[in-house]
This record gives sequence, structure tokens and C-alpha cells, in this order.
Amino acid sequence: MASQTVGHQLTRDEAMKDPQIALAFAQAQQRLIAADVAFIRIDNPLELYLFEAYCAMQLDTADWNTFRTH
Repeated sequence: MASQTVGHQLTRDEAMKDPQIALAFAQAQQRLIAADVAFIRIDNPLELYLFEAYCAMQLDTADWNTFRTH
């Protein structure tokens, strides 16, 4: 989140030494701390996979939820 706000090509260690990036990181961290969380139990693996993709699209979280295989 902070990387998108500030935009950089540094390693994590290098980035955290930059005051502007450290501030953006702290702000993103506070945003996550303030977030609400909900859990939905989905036992069917296929249904879970489709629900994750649906949520990523509906909540516009595609920047943080990628579905690339490793």
C-alpha cells in the first residue's frame, strides 16, 4: 500500500530508511489497524476460490489480491 502511494524501486530495508516512505507505511498500517474484519466459513474449495475472486473484484482489492500461480 505504501509503495503505491510513494512509488519507489527500493528494497524493503532501503525503503524504510526513507522518511517519506516510512510515513506512508505508518499511515497504511494505521488504515489496516482501523479496518473491520469478517469471516465466512466456506468448506467447498471451488466455492471458496470463486468467492475470493468475487470479493477482490467487488471490494476493488485487485492490487493486493493476486491470483497468479507460484
